[in-house]
Amino acid sequence: MRSSLVVAAMSCIVLAACALGAAPPNELPVWNVAEKRWMQERELVDALAGARYRLLGEIHDNPAHHAIRARLLRAIAASGARPAVVLEQFDLAHDDTLRAAQLAGADAERLADAGGLDRKAWAWPLHEPIVEAALRAGLTLRAGNLSRARLRDEAIDANAQARLRDARWSAAQTARLREAIVDGHCGRLPDSVVPRLLQAQRLRDAAMAQAVVDAATDDGAILVAGNGHVRKDTGVPAYLDARERIASVGFIEASEDVLRARVLPRDIAEDVASYDFVWITPTVAREDPCASLERPA
Repeated sequence: MRSSLVVAAMSCIVLAACALGAAPPNELPVWNVAEKRWMQERELVDALAGARYRLLGEIHDNPAHHAIRARLLRAIAASGARPAVVLEQFDLAHDDTLRAAQLAGADAERLADAGGLDRKAWAWPLHEPIVEAALRAGLTLRAGNLSRARLRDEAIDANAQARLRDARWSAAQTARLREAIVDGHCGRLPDSVVPRLLQAQRLRDAAMAQAVVDAATDDGAILVAGNGHVRKDTGVPAYLDARERIASVGFIEASEDVLRARVLPRDIAEDVASYDFVWITPTVAREDPCASLERPA
């Protein structure tokens, strides 16, 4: 349950959005959370180019999100920056072979093989535009995720363990992450399973944070991951040094009416504060993911 203060604050964002009017024609809306205004893509690129760690979210099955992020990668590289690109889609166990394949001149398909990509789980080639953009821009690709096997063993390196241990983690963050996990499983998880999934999410985020730091060039790094991993409150930023310049971009779907009116309905507005910037795209038609799930006994 979100607090009334959070809801009230988000309602203010909705009202502010109502007063702004339309964004420039033919441009998908990007919301600047701190400044409470719509912004152009060029402004977002400038903000990302000036950050050390750029965290780009996604809804995994939305092709527009991958195409937009590929465009952002190209634009960041065009600014002269050469950050590493860390991908949730590749497990850390395959990082060495991924790097070796890139050094050998592998194309996107061969990199997917070298990185042990689960093509079915990640609906490849949805992420191919991002890999291609990084290759063409001369950006180094790195793995960032913990495999399920390593999660079972909690086998993350000492530095990632330290990030997990030293994070200023609160009961409120636990509650928010728990709510996200329960909602993400359609409210049908047995209570006994939730703590284990919560810990797995935190382990993954701490490991991704360490992967981003380890991979960073003089121009920092870009993380390509799901929206939940790039949230400022419960995701990877919670395990990064807050003194660093971090820019988190969430990608949120909305109806055509919202896109035309540039108004943030409450269900969207409640998520906005979890990011520095939010890019809103049309909703993708998909089957109800909860329809085939059975309720727990």
